[in-house]
Amino acid sequence: VAISPDSPENLQLTSGKHKLNYSLYSDSNGTLTKATGIAFKAREKSTDKLLRYSDGLNEGFLPVPSVFIVDTSGKIQFEYINPNYKTRLSADLLLAVLKELK
Repeated sequence: VAISPDSPENLQLTSGKHKLNYSLYSDSNGTLTKATGIAFKAREKSTDKLLRYSDGLNEGFLPVPSVFIVDTSGKIQFEYINPNYKTRLSADLLLAVLKELK
C-alpha cells in the first residue's frame, strides 16, 4: 500500500501507466499526513503544482518521506521517517525488517 498527496485520478493514471502490483491511496487533503505528524509546509514556489496534483484540496502541505509497517492489529512495528527526501530507505533494510517481523 502507498499513500500519496496526489488526487485519486492522478494515482489511477500512475498505477495504470506503471502497472503497479500494490494499491495507491490518496491523502490529497492531507488528513492522514497531518494526523501522523509527517506534514510540512511546502515552499511557496511548489504550492501551485501541489494544488494541481491534489485537485486543489491540499493546503500547501507535503508529507515527509516515510515508511510504516503496521501489523494486523494496527500497531506500528517499524517506521522510517527522513525529512531529506533525497535519502530513501534502502530496499535491503526494508527486506531485513520484514523478515525479522515475519
